[in-house]
Amino acid sequence: MTARALMAIVAILIPLTSLAQTASLDEAPTATVLCYHIVEAPSDDRMQITRETFRQHLDYLAMTGYNVIPLAHLQEYVTGKRATIPKNAVVITLDDGWRSAYTEAFPELQKRNLPFTLFIYPRIIGNTTIALNWNQIREMSDAGADIQSHSLSHPFLTRRRNGSLDEVGYSKWLYSELADSRRILEKHTGKKVQFLAYPYGDYDNRVARMAAKTGYSAALTCDFGRVKRGSDPLKMKRLVIDKRMDFAGFRKYMGASSMQLADMTPLSGGAIDGPTTVVSARIPNYESLDPQTVGMALMSLGSIAPYSYDARTGAISLLLDDAAKMIKGKYYRAVVWATESKSGRRVEGSWTFKIPEPEPVVIPTPPAPVSNKVVAASALGRSTGAMLAIGRTQRK
Repeated sequence: MTARALMAIVAILIPLTSLAQTASLDEAPTATVLCYHIVEAPSDDRMQITRETFRQHLDYLAMTGYNVIPLAHLQEYVTGKRATIPKNAVVITLDDGWRSAYTEAFPELQKRNLPFTLFIYPRIIGNTTIALNWNQIREMSDAGADIQSHSLSHPFLTRRRNGSLDEVGYSKWLYSELADSRRILEKHTGKKVQFLAYPYGDYDNRVARMAAKTGYSAALTCDFGRVKRGSDPLKMKRLVIDKRMDFAGFRKYMGASSMQLADMTPLSGGAIDGPTTVVSARIPNYESLDPQTVGMALMSLGSIAPYSYDARTGAISLLLDDAAKMIKGKYYRAVVWATESKSGRRVEGSWTFKIPEPEPVVIPTPPAPVSNKVVAASALGRSTGAMLAIGRTQRK
């Protein structure tokens, strides 16, 4: 083979190898990092959500095919230390250090055995009645919560937001904000702090370099997007949740596209009766879906109910038996999800219905028994009355 022919082959193979690597990266799993702040705030704060909304999000993640993973696993995947992560991977984070992280979020996450990371800035601890205390932080840490840094005092970190400081003063101040936070958190938890969440999402290349210099192996922003293999570990994106986001918006931002459903039972907005019920639907475009990824759940049921899917017809159904007795009198949402075979895109369809309260059974109340004392008193009253009447007649 001539040198020219060999060079021609190499010239062809190099682009093909490059394309294969790009395709491999595109097909690799990605993760969504959720950013919460306050659950059920005492005031109308924009960054708060209700406890019911928080529970709804967790039930949705736990019951509809998502995989909640620790932040450390995502960092290892991004930097190449971990080969892969599950499909539909999610990381749950809570920022700041508000008391609701302990009173509201922690019990719900523990109940579902979901890992999560708390980004705390030490200066808030003990300085307000609605903040965490160190005992609560240690309790959560000992129970498996991942306690990480949100800087020392939660300021804007970039140079342009700190114009009153000269270059030397700014560098010293930034170093202290990042390094002192790590030191204090590690002292109180006894565990390594290696992750940072930039306060207000305010960062630039200089802040990211300082984060690395002060010992952080990863940092999270408030930039919207998903994290994938090869992402900059010091600029990982998140989905910030606040009270303006409704459930439909949440599902959309999680990456779910619309799925058409037909022949729903019960009808949308309708009701079902009886101790045993079947919730069912048909997927018209079922042939475009990977049948191994099709699933169904009833939100707020509290557990995953058995469902069956017929890949030949697109029919899917979920059986409610004893569970139906526990959820009467409310509207509930059925969710069907799947992954498209060609695009790998997640699709979802849903509808709501009501399981009515059973008619109350009215049991007649028997008349109260009359005691002997009452009867005797009545008889005595009648006798006395008769005697008085006789006496009056005789006096006439």
